[in-house]
Amino acid sequence: MSLETELAKFWEWAGMTPETYPENRGLGEWEAAYTEWETLYKAAHEAVAQLNTEFNHDLAQQLVYALAIDNESEKVREIIEEKLESKLRFVKKVINSNQPQAIWQIAELLGNAEVENGEQLLVNLIIRNDDKYIKRRALLSLGKVNHQKAVELAQKFLKDTDPFLRLVSKEIIKKKV
Repeated sequence: MSLETELAKFWEWAGMTPETYPENRGLGEWEAAYTEWETLYKAAHEAVAQLNTEFNHDLAQQLVYALAIDNESEKVREIIEEKLESKLRFVKKVINSNQPQAIWQIAELLGNAEVENGEQLLVNLIIRNDDKYIKRRALLSLGKVNHQKAVELAQKFLKDTDPFLRLVSKEIIKKKV
């Protein structure tokens, strides 16, 4: 069983490709109806073990896709967070991908795990990414890593057009650490 094979099964089931997924997934949650998650999780475990031995960009890209499609249970993120020994290269690959469902999960990972330059990566996601959900998740994670920096950035979003980004910003600012 390979991650590539398991993802091919998912894409066939979903009637999409990795390239069309970000635009065509809609509001999501339909992914939860896929019946082969356990097999895909095993393949993700194997992929992480292989990446721990030697970083392979093609395999890492497959793991980015697995992370993106598993955006409800976040088990792939947990596997990566717990088992991937050197996270920085993979984190950068995700951040530079076209998979917003993977990027917000990497923001979550950066709030939970030690990653070289993790704080700066979160700041960059907040400042440079246009996706408001990614900004919110990165801001929440930054609050775990460096609350004062999160407060500083949250100030900039108090009048944002996105009500949820405003709400998260207010919560970060009023939280006492």
